[in-house]
Amino acid sequence: MPSYQRSSPRVARVQSAPEAKADPKQALAKVVPKSGVWRIPSPARFVLVVLGSLVLSSTLFTFTYGFTQGDLGLVSKHLEEWWEVGGLIAWRGVEVALAWLVGFDSWDVASFLFLTHLPTNSLLSAFYHVRPTSVFLSYAITILSTVIPFALLRRPASVHDLSHAPSGTVANRAILQDRPTTVYTTLVATAIYSVCLYASYASWLPARLVVHFEGLPDISVAHAGPAGLPVLFMTLIPAGIAARDFLFVSSTGHSVTRLEKAKAAAAAAAAAVDEEEYLITSLYRKTVGQLSAKTRILTSRTLLLAIGVFLNTVTQVAGTVRGVSIEGAATWGAVWTVSTLAVGATFGWIEAVDGV
Repeated sequence: MPSYQRSSPRVARVQSAPEAKADPKQALAKVVPKSGVWRIPSPARFVLVVLGSLVLSSTLFTFTYGFTQGDLGLVSKHLEEWWEVGGLIAWRGVEVALAWLVGFDSWDVASFLFLTHLPTNSLLSAFYHVRPTSVFLSYAITILSTVIPFALLRRPASVHDLSHAPSGTVANRAILQDRPTTVYTTLVATAIYSVCLYASYASWLPARLVVHFEGLPDISVAHAGPAGLPVLFMTLIPAGIAARDFLFVSSTGHSVTRLEKAKAAAAAAAAAVDEEEYLITSLYRKTVGQLSAKTRILTSRTLLLAIGVFLNTVTQVAGTVRGVSIEGAATWGAVWTVSTLAVGATFGWIEAVDGV
């Protein structure tokens, strides 16, 4: 038989290895085949996630009503119109639907909801003297009622399942598993939130709280001075953990697939040939198109999180807390929004280091 007709298994393996490395999504699909709930069509899973989250949230809040009503009922706004209640439920549905449509897994949802609901719960705990147990219970129901459907109907991303992720599906695996790096990035995010909030307390925020929060029981937390900074830092460590996972881990661990590289090359070639390129296309190619994949992920997640923090704070505080105007809720939300943008920018500076 002529030599060119022969094909040894060893040669086939050598030829196929680069292809397996070049397309990590295909490698992951081979390792984790579809079965059980993964065979449910994506539109059906989307409906199940949204409805399941709303039903589970309503059920859990109904069962725990007797434990939280004594605290939350004193500060909650009495909703009389149907559109007020419907608006809050609709916003909750939009929040869950958005998380599914942008591709979040259960870990992403937990971090995202923790951060977007943190300003409201911090306000109730610090200034309205709501018992920590009531705040924690309400917080836990909000997060778990969404995390559970996501965990059942969507598999975790590779960056959140490093032990089962095939080689090539996660970039910078050593950095993500390095404990000192984990501690440093978490503390950096925590420090940014703490300093931004402390600086606001020490300057303009107390006056705004008095003006726009009618009947605010106590603002002594805002006047604690330097002695309150360590306590503030310790209470915000969970926020630093959530911000690191949602922003740093997802962007640093992103691995560019062969298909993404081919699309980018094709787009660049098409732009070079097209002499009548639209202005908006040209601007995108010369600005966002020049960014690396991990930078685009970090930027988009930071903006999404900042917008989510602001909108959810305005909706929840102005819509549920008694005596708070929309301007007051927006003021409180702006502090946390600016902090979130600062955290994202700092992670971008860290990721710009060679080797990350």
